[in-house]
Amino acid sequence: TPKDGPSAGVTITTALISLATGKPVNPDLAMTGELSLLGRVLPVGGIKEKVIAAKRSGVKTIILPKDNRKDWDDLPQLIKDDVSIHFAEDYKDVYSIAFS
Repeated sequence: TPKDGPSAGVTITTALISLATGKPVNPDLAMTGELSLLGRVLPVGGIKEKVIAAKRSGVKTIILPKDNRKDWDDLPQLIKDDVSIHFAEDYKDVYSIAFS
């Protein structure tokens, strides 16, 4: 049974940190990934659709779970063009990109 919601774990965490600290997040950044209680960024489904949606919204930088690298590699080059991609293994990887 597919789950809705867990893929927003890193996004929700980043939003809460931004709210609590007053630090803004880069506005042209998109991210996805389930977040474990230990801070590990877990893989999610729908990478193609998420990347296409991000590009349509004008996003230039995308953070994906490290374990979704094969999904990224399998995308047609047309979809991968014009975006900077980062792969995160732990939330500290997301934090360093989101708040840099």
